[in-house]
Amino acid sequence: MNPLDQTSALALARTTLQQEIDALHELAGEVGAAYWEAARLIAGCPGIVWVTGVGTSAAVGQRFAHILTDCGARSMFLSPDIGRHGHSGAMTSGEVLVAISRGGESAEVNEMVEIANRRGLTTLGFLHEEQSCLARLCQHILPIHSPAEYELGGYCATASTVACSAACDAISAIVLALKGYSPEEFAGTHPGGAVGRAHYPGPIHSEGGGQ
Repeated sequence: MNPLDQTSALALARTTLQQEIDALHELAGEVGAAYWEAARLIAGCPGIVWVTGVGTSAAVGQRFAHILTDCGARSMFLSPDIGRHGHSGAMTSGEVLVAISRGGESAEVNEMVEIANRRGLTTLGFLHEEQSCLARLCQHILPIHSPAEYELGGYCATASTVACSAACDAISAIVLALKGYSPEEFAGTHPGGAVGRAHYPGPIHSEGGGQ
């Protein structure tokens, strides 16, 4: 283990946080028509909004699918692990596939887009590299830029993951406004946890007889 005193450690933590703040500030300045287009496609989807990705992009995608559903846009995360082994058959013409990949060269993600295109879905890429294979495969793209030098250690996806999550939140905010999904509708499907206790209209029964 490398020697590191508390002062240096805290300075490093502050630098990391500031870099992520700076990345978000730069991203906010890039918000434009592509956000509107992406949100309209998602809000107008007549079926399921599928989200796919690998690595840290998968974590972002799972979160995005959950939030979209909470905003009234039915969404599911579909891992390439099972999507490329038959489960992509659940995707139906007219639906939307959001593919998340910073570099746009993840073969598994790109193959999912190819399958979706063949099945008649609208494909939307959330990516940093606008000249990537993913950008060429997708019918629509949402550029989400973040400085490579802000990644932890220069390679571990951290600032880019924060930026992508924030962009997904921005899209979700527009989708929620477009869908007009009310707190009452949300409460009907979210009885769990503190949110459920605050908003759910009916009685909440404890599980397993616990308190």
